[in-house]
Parts: sequence; structure tokens; C-alpha cells
Amino acid sequence: MRAAAFGIDLILVAGVPLLLASAIVLGVHATSRAPAGLDAGFRAAQAVAVCLFLLRDADGGSPGKRLFGLRLIRRGGSRAGPLQSLSRNLTLLIPGWNLIELASLIRREDGRRPGDRVAGTALVEA
Repeated sequence: MRAAAFGIDLILVAGVPLLLASAIVLGVHATSRAPAGLDAGFRAAQAVAVCLFLLRDADGGSPGKRLFGLRLIRRGGSRAGPLQSLSRNLTLLIPGWNLIELASLIRREDGRRPGDRVAGTALVEA
């Protein structure tokens, strides 16, 4: 369920802003000479996608997690917030480390990956 939730999140949180920005850039470029600053707009869309990815669990779980009945909690049972989401997901942006995250997720009985341990969070069924 975690993998399916992650796939939904990638589509909603990162894919949609980048796809929309790409379509706009392509449309503007195809219909006219590209105006100055168009690349800056695309870079801004990339930054928005990264921020959305990092903060996707800020309200106790991302859209994909909620769709599949999962909830992100802190130690003690309270809902995870923006700081936990940031520290939990930041590790996924490090090239190579994301493979370690995946291996850890598969091997650990509690299902907590290193990002969860750093943030002090756990993913549970709602």
C-alpha cells in the first residue's frame, strides 16, 4: 500500500505542477518566440514541485496515504506536522540514499525507513 500511495503522491504532488509548467512552456514556445523569463517560470514550477514533495505529509499524511487508509503519526500518537514531513522526506532527495531507504523499508519489521526514524514518525493504518 505504501508503494501505491507513493506513486499517487508523485503524480499529484510533483507530476502535475511539472506537467502543467512543461505544457505552458511548450505552448508559448510553439506559438511565438519564447519571451524572456520563460525559463525562470519553469524553474519556479520545479521549486514548487520540490516544496510540495517535501511537505506532502504535513497534515498527517499525503493524499496517496489518505486514499489508501494510512496515517503518519509522531511518537506518542499525535499527527505529524510540517517539520516532521520535511525531515522525513528530505532524505528521499539524496541520490543513492533513496535506495537505502527502500532496502530499509523492506527489511525492517516495523516498516520504518531512515527518514521516519530521523523525523520520529511512523506510518500506520488509519
